[in-house]
Amino acid sequence: MASNHNQTWNLQERLQKYPGYRAEHTTLFANRQVTDYNPEIGISNPVGTAYALRCDYDEDEKATDKLMQLQQDPQVDKLEALVIGTWEGEMAGGSSSFLIEALVGAKDWFPSLKALFIGDIHYSECEISWIVQSDISPILEAYPNLEILQVRGGDGLAFTPFVGHENLKALIVETGGLSSATIAQICALDLPKLQHLELWLGSDNYGGNSSIADFNPILVERKFPNLIYLGLRNSEYSDDIAEAVVRSPLLNTIRILDLSMGTLSDAGAELLLKNPVVQQLDTFNIAENYLSDEILAFVEEQQANFPVQIIIDGQKKDEYEDEEYRYCSVAE
Repeated sequence: MASNHNQTWNLQERLQKYPGYRAEHTTLFANRQVTDYNPEIGISNPVGTAYALRCDYDEDEKATDKLMQLQQDPQVDKLEALVIGTWEGEMAGGSSSFLIEALVGAKDWFPSLKALFIGDIHYSECEISWIVQSDISPILEAYPNLEILQVRGGDGLAFTPFVGHENLKALIVETGGLSSATIAQICALDLPKLQHLELWLGSDNYGGNSSIADFNPILVERKFPNLIYLGLRNSEYSDDIAEAVVRSPLLNTIRILDLSMGTLSDAGAELLLKNPVVQQLDTFNIAENYLSDEILAFVEEQQANFPVQIIIDGQKKDEYEDEEYRYCSVAE
């Protein structure tokens, strides 16, 4: 299997702290600054800026109305990155299906679109577990030039079978609970150029009913052999993931391993930190887990000896020293 070391990966934004914690929208998407689209100003930088459509609370206009306004912009055919925030003024229970349908219908206006984020919604607008998504596969069918697809919200999220997508490089799914059924659908996708796979697994209390066996297609069968970044984040069983990753042949070809925001303990961390293959990675993100001061001190002492950049900030306190009470960072 050819090495991926010479391929490029530049989504450093994915290693930053989740802006939803601070009730903030993302400021960077697909390496582009995000700005809200204003029809009176229009699109001034269609390549270097990600334009966002979002509805204010109690606003009558929906995101689909704003999408129609955007379609009238003279620069819309050059637009490369689009962010959709709240798609209705009152988000309670409203599925994204009508938005997906509108985006599919508008495909001819966006021939240059390379990056799409559906659901840049923070907790003061709508809790992540309350965001109701829908079948996203029609987007992949409608936009063959898409390279980055990011979705927030696991309720109702589906990826039904389709022919395949030749150009998608990054698939990012942020949830407070990702079902095993949706993971199976993701693993069934035909994405030959996928370099970045990032799944937020979430809590069993909010639909995150997966287990390590659900990742056999990725870790054992190597369904996506060209991955550079693998993120199995925000998990309630991070130690199980650590054990499986250490045994996975994928570890020899990825460059970034991201197990942040989960429940990783010293045992899981030691298994990975002492692995010579992990030590040869470019980046190993284990921020926001349950690592002890001793492990953190060890990492800081050894960082000069490890080629890998290890991200360890924001550890959670394991007050009961009992894994039953550990929680992933983003659930409700």
